Amino acid sequence: MFTGVETVENDDETYTCAVKAIVGNVEIDLNTVEYQATKTTNLQSVTPRYGPVTGGTEIVFAGENFPTDTSLYTITLDGINCPVSAATSTSVTCTSGSRPGLIETKTEIYISG
Repeated sequence: MFTGVETVENDDETYTCAVKAIVGNVEIDLNTVEYQATKTTNLQSVTPRYGPVTGGTEIVFAGENFPTDTSLYTITLDGINCPVSAATSTSVTCTSGSRPGLIETKTEIYISG
């Protein structure tokens, strides 16, 4: 399992960076990765921001460069699956499931590929 994130502030349309793994005190250089703005999803808003714990709320994640194939998405809200019903290049929509009550919120969007 890999954990860790490095944030690079850069507004260029493309950006290349080295991938490194640190195991104990040993740093291992891996391949390089090229970021391309036109191929990277950019989340800009979530509507609505809140909903009932009973679920059934349609949630729209809006932005840029979303894949249009709904089968590529796995979205969870508070650890509960949010099935995707629609996707365009500017948004993805899912319907929230029932939660056991008010809990600390966590939203995860995974796009395969």
